[in-house]
Amino acid sequence: MIRREHMFFWIVIIILMGGNPMSAQEGTGEKEYALKADFLYRFVDYVYWKNYSKKQTFKIAVLEESLITTSLLDITKNKKIEVKEYKNLNELGFCNILFIPYNCTIPIETILSKFSGKPVLIVTEQNGYGKKGTHVNFVTVDNKLKFEVNLKAINKSGIGISSFLLKHAIIVQ
Repeated sequence: MIRREHMFFWIVIIILMGGNPMSAQEGTGEKEYALKADFLYRFVDYVYWKNYSKKQTFKIAVLEESLITTSLLDITKNKKIEVKEYKNLNELGFCNILFIPYNCTIPIETILSKFSGKPVLIVTEQNGYGKKGTHVNFVTVDNKLKFEVNLKAINKSGIGISSFLLKHAIIVQ
């Protein structure tokens, strides 16, 4: 019997991989960001952070402005999750997940350098960023929304990722 959380995850996977013609890099649609927000929310269950206790408030940071923030704030679940937008890297303190929108003006190399070796899941939506060292990158393949995972980058950060999630990922180096 499939557990309830796995069932929800499968539904999101089916929606994301089932012919959704949205562009991951030019994500302006509210529906697309609602799907990405659901995905980020589900990552909480399939990614493991060092020294994180489920009793702590989980923190998702969004660098600069993005429609995903509204979608994340709309998700009402039984977890303590704080979602906040940051205008620049200097404002940004600790977070579990950092979402970097496709139109972010801060160079990805600068962001990766700041969080090098830290247990922060860096999620982007820009072609090529998975190979540049982000942990998870939303991409469009054959007009379908998918996600890349860079295992080398994840291993360097001390984050663990479940095999269940990896089954659905495009692995990049």
